[in-house]
Amino acid sequence: MNSRRSIWQKLQAYKLHNNVYVVIMLAVSVAGSILIYVSPLRESRFVPELALACATSLLASIFQLVSDIYVKYKNLENDKLLEGIHEFGINDLHFNKQQLLEHLLKSCDREVWVSGYRLILTSKIAPSLSQAIKQGANLKLLISPPWMDGFKLVYGESDRVIDNYCKVFSAIAKACREAGRPVEEVCEVRFAQKPLFSDTYKVDLHIVTGPYMHNRDEDDHRITANDFFTYNLIKKSRLYNLVENEYMTLWEEADSVLVWEAYAKASEQIRIQDLREKEKIELMQEASQPLNHIVPIPLSV
Repeated sequence: MNSRRSIWQKLQAYKLHNNVYVVIMLAVSVAGSILIYVSPLRESRFVPELALACATSLLASIFQLVSDIYVKYKNLENDKLLEGIHEFGINDLHFNKQQLLEHLLKSCDREVWVSGYRLILTSKIAPSLSQAIKQGANLKLLISPPWMDGFKLVYGESDRVIDNYCKVFSAIAKACREAGRPVEEVCEVRFAQKPLFSDTYKVDLHIVTGPYMHNRDEDDHRITANDFFTYNLIKKSRLYNLVENEYMTLWEEADSVLVWEAYAKASEQIRIQDLREKEKIELMQEASQPLNHIVPIPLSV
């Protein structure tokens, strides 16, 4: 984190690189205007005058932009915080993870990774996940479920989460049917015994994650995990690699996997019967099987 950075790296860290791109574009436009001014088209009275006016106007814009870049650069020069954040791999901070994910999923056509306990946010973006499937994306869902110790250590045994699971899984299965893609080849859901340390999503080349704190809910005083900010990571930065490796480590150590055929039967019972949460959990657990009983489906593209 203490490496010497080039001017260009500093411009990127200070969010000034796009300004430089605009200056280059305007400079090319000025050069084009000058070429038109000295070309055979100068015989026409209107064309060279227009080209000269455009070149003059563009030059004024260039001088203004360059001055703006210089002033901002000098104000931010040696800002170790911004430089360190950029070098570590944080592209930008966000305070609405749902909005960011829905935006990224609009153009997703390769892969989506999800991790979580209760899938509250994932259930809210289920329509966007469905759209990504129809665009060709494959999915990995890593869940610490309520019948395993990792969930109980964090949330105890009183949370109602199975309806969220059903909303997500059913949306995925429906999207696969509509896209004519076998759900077993599109999405693998693994259940992990260990607690998850962050709420992580990968959408194509973007990793969206962030620390969350466990606090008591203001209304019913139950423990809940709240994001206080979210960051979109730069591929292949140091932090990107750390988060990706953490996800894959937990993925490979997962204990069991969802069996989609068994889930279809379980979800139908949950839908038509008036069941208690404990009974729903038992049905969902029965729809899974130990991971070593099946051959995992490769989902990377």
